[in-house]
Amino acid sequence: MKKQTIILTVSLLTGLLAGCVTSGPKIGAPSKGMSTAEYQSLLFLDPQNTIRTDWDAVRETPGYFLIDNQGEPTVSVVDYHKGETIKKIKMGETGNHHIFVIPGARYAWSSQRYEKDLFWTIDLTTHEVVDKFHLSMGGKKVIAPLHLGFAYTQPLAVVGNILDKKNGYLTFLSTATRRPSHIVELGCPGARDAMFTLDDSKVFTTCQQEPKGVSIVDVNSRKEIKLIPIKGARAGGMTPDGKYFLVGAKGAIVLIDTASNEIAKTIKVPGGGGNFTCLPDGSKCYGGLRKDNSVAVIDMATLELKKVIKTGPNGNRLYLNSANPRYGLFTNESGKSETVSVIDTQKDFKIKDIITGLGPHNVAFDPTGKFAIVSTKKENVATLIDTSSANPADWDVITTDIAAGIQNNGVRWVPTPAAIKAAMAD
Repeated sequence: MKKQTIILTVSLLTGLLAGCVTSGPKIGAPSKGMSTAEYQSLLFLDPQNTIRTDWDAVRETPGYFLIDNQGEPTVSVVDYHKGETIKKIKMGETGNHHIFVIPGARYAWSSQRYEKDLFWTIDLTTHEVVDKFHLSMGGKKVIAPLHLGFAYTQPLAVVGNILDKKNGYLTFLSTATRRPSHIVELGCPGARDAMFTLDDSKVFTTCQQEPKGVSIVDVNSRKEIKLIPIKGARAGGMTPDGKYFLVGAKGAIVLIDTASNEIAKTIKVPGGGGNFTCLPDGSKCYGGLRKDNSVAVIDMATLELKKVIKTGPNGNRLYLNSANPRYGLFTNESGKSETVSVIDTQKDFKIKDIITGLGPHNVAFDPTGKFAIVSTKKENVATLIDTSSANPADWDVITTDIAAGIQNNGVRWVPTPAAIKAAMAD
């Protein structure tokens, strides 16, 4: 691992020192029986949810980064202004892979990567685990519930069972009770990336195990309504307008029309299988091309491949700067890679590579867009990057020695406990 330190001068805004969230979306836990308007008034902060992330509401809010250390097992709480880990949350058991901020930003879930069904609930006002629960129920054993999708109109979430080679299950969870409610059986095994349509009527999920494909589930009836076989299907993502569900497949990116439940377009690409990120205006989507060490740029007006940008080994996913989505960091997550690539999404080219720890996996920006943290799953440390310059060619490493744990993977930004308590009191 290459180490570098840059002296950084930070000027905190009055709002940061006050520790208050600006007016707008509310901080607080979802509740049973809340209306759609009440639910949608909550603060959405999870970037895994590709439709809505309320960065404008928290621009001046102090916060921390949380890093899931899958093999330790802990979650690192990182003060990015100090450039150090200030606490490690004790999880008790290994496997904690990804942090997901529940709408309202009062609690977060940590999902499971190993062959277990355990989930953790973290209280973001105390930075402590307040609940551990299992997802298996009704004789259905859930294995590795990994990637979570949140509903848009009601306190509901959904997760798959990525490592199960025989069964496909989607577990629905209530974000009000913070417990699983029911399991839907699928026609393809190893459900991976499950996402709701914007009206929450359907869930689309990829299945990573053979035979691979996409399963479509009706939320009200809790039944699978269609299975679409897709060779090499792996990652999935929803476009910002909810019109298409994107699938990273073998040598292709497949677009499924969420209204008709039919394949709308199959776009040939080199490699394939990586994760998706779309620009907020929906004009372009970026798909990682893992075996081609690159990223595909899809023009969503024409549904055509616009360009392939060479990045680095095992190109996986683009993470957009929260304050200026023209620029982002793209992870080259091979176990032999030590780089993330800075991408210009207006001109669609790679500006530069930044040296990180080994195996960069996940990236999170703070709401100001001035800091980013990169998890590095092959090290026991993470990388903090200064992204404050308006010229992304000047972005560079603050430190590659943020105390984490081996297999550090998922990263999220959250408000500080004091900011959350102040917002809830208001």
